[in-house]
Amino acid sequence: METKELNNRQNQKQRQKRIARLEIVAELYKKGYSVRKICQEVQARLQLPKLPSPNLIQQDKKLLIQEWREYRLDNIDQLVTLELARIDDCIMELWEAWEKSKEDYTEGWQKQKAIPVAKRSGDNGSQQQESSKVIYAEQQQAKKRGCGNVAYIAEIRQQLAERRKLLGIYAPERSELTGKDGSPLLANTQGVDLNELSEQELETLYAIAAKRDKKEMQ
Repeated sequence: METKELNNRQNQKQRQKRIARLEIVAELYKKGYSVRKICQEVQARLQLPKLPSPNLIQQDKKLLIQEWREYRLDNIDQLVTLELARIDDCIMELWEAWEKSKEDYTEGWQKQKAIPVAKRSGDNGSQQQESSKVIYAEQQQAKKRGCGNVAYIAEIRQQLAERRKLLGIYAPERSELTGKDGSPLLANTQGVDLNELSEQELETLYAIAAKRDKKEMQ
């Protein structure tokens, strides 16, 4: 065999190992595995003679994040990219489970009748425990129609809603703090003893006062 052909085969084998390793790292990274645990799983699944370097796994993670980022949106946050990948995997499995729940299936059970067996004494005079003897057994089956488990659809809708939130598709929610009957929250604070307020109430007052001062300075 020529040297060039031998090198090509070795390079191809290395590429195949790298692709297999990336698939394992992608699966475990999205499930929240640590780098050390990923190294152990890669060694076991690929039957490697020794643990892969943690630096190698870190490089694989960076490459995967870059691929996920390019697949979706440019300049997307690293954590958002990871969460989107996790949601996509979860939705895929939920759809598979939903389709499976719509399949017809056979449910089986067994009927049997038993009678007690009289106690017998052992050779040394000790009594053996009472047992039973099956005198009748019947296997029964019934065809069941799979109607689909709607819990999967509900979870899919929830996952899609989380995905839209991460992508910023929903319009931002607006909330306003007011007092009784829509009056300003701090309409009149004269005569209020700050020593009687809780820490949470004080923090709320300070936050509102800082916001008001900032607005007046603009």
